[in-house]
Amino acid sequence: MYIFWSRTYYYALATILCLLLIQCGPGKGPDQHIDSVEVVPPPKEIILSPKNLKAKLYLEASGSMFPYDAAGSTGEFDEALQKLLTEFETQKSGSTELFVVNDNVYPMGVSFQQLVEQPNIFTLTKGKGDSKHTDFSLIFKTILSDLKEGEVGVLFSDLIYSTESTTAQSATKILADVETLMQTTFAPQTKGKSLLLLKLNGQFKGTYYPHNGGGKPYSGSRPYYIALMATNATMKALLADPKFESLSRFSELPGFDSFHYFTSATDNLPFYTVLLKDAEQAGQFEQSRQERKERSNIVHTLENIKADRKTRGLTIALGVDLGGFYLPESYKADPKSYEIESDEGFKIQKIVAEKGPEGYTHKFLLTTPEPQGGGKREINIRLKRKFPPRWITQTHTQDDSNPNADAFAETTFGLLNFTRGIEKAYNPQNADTYFTISLTLNN
Repeated sequence: MYIFWSRTYYYALATILCLLLIQCGPGKGPDQHIDSVEVVPPPKEIILSPKNLKAKLYLEASGSMFPYDAAGSTGEFDEALQKLLTEFETQKSGSTELFVVNDNVYPMGVSFQQLVEQPNIFTLTKGKGDSKHTDFSLIFKTILSDLKEGEVGVLFSDLIYSTESTTAQSATKILADVETLMQTTFAPQTKGKSLLLLKLNGQFKGTYYPHNGGGKPYSGSRPYYIALMATNATMKALLADPKFESLSRFSELPGFDSFHYFTSATDNLPFYTVLLKDAEQAGQFEQSRQERKERSNIVHTLENIKADRKTRGLTIALGVDLGGFYLPESYKADPKSYEIESDEGFKIQKIVAEKGPEGYTHKFLLTTPEPQGGGKREINIRLKRKFPPRWITQTHTQDDSNPNADAFAETTFGLLNFTRGIEKAYNPQNADTYFTISLTLNN
């Protein structure tokens, strides 16, 4: 259970305490003066995890989206939409809110049951907005500003930027514009809200409208995207709370391909501790006496270190909680995803997904063939933060004018610029790591 201490509440409480201290001081006489009052810093701000989650669907109704649920299509798009939203509806029937987006955001004006029963969901969007243009800056601003705790904004879109002016612009100008717009749109919201972007593939049957205008017929597979947005606490609950596990089975959605998580939580230092009695440990060491006095259950400092008698090497087992980092498991468990800094030549031998009673999700084996011994030294481990992931680079194109091109079925116009603008907002300092954890060795 998490508790949120608002700054206003804290300062009001501090003021009352100060007044009480002044009025009820130790009473050494009328000449006594209180020069200062020490105010204890407030507890770290932690936010209440929501008890329930509700979805707010934002369905892009544009010319390039209609063919995903056209007559004769195989229906992956509609199936994925229903499968995702039904899990939210199962939590609380009738809670899902439905909106249409294109040149603005409009209430769909129907119930979830009507959405499910409609053979072509895009018929429910007729007469709502201008389907020729999609203003993503306005759409994302509206979605993000309207989100409350416990709400998940769910945008179904092809993420192709198209305003009234784009047909008269070059591809280079359009891509530069969308990157800037996404950065400025997300920047005010990054401290409190996160975005999970899913890539899916679905059958497309109809007219495709390239960036330079002029519709062209196309029948085949095309990428589309689900952008899930929520406050940080709600997103953490969606992705990590066991009671919402059924809501986050994204890999089971029809046509699911890849994902990328955008968050500003670069200072989210994970829990970690040396596992002193692990079977794969080699050599001898123990928690430092000083640390044992302060907190015996978290081991970051080792002393009385001795190399293994047979190998002369040293192996330390380290438990790390990576649950707060929504990354592919293959990335988290790959030693190449980390930088390790050590004067003694420690390397990450292997990483195993393993949940331990101490609260970790992965076990790291750190090993060195020739520990130096003597004095104080450190081991620093950093998880690399890379953008763009390979799938975004491979999906991006600057030319979508030819539906007969080999890569047309797998690419989206301007996806790299679109997502890079969002990444710049969430990572303005261009940090290349998510965190640094440190161990101290002292003989």
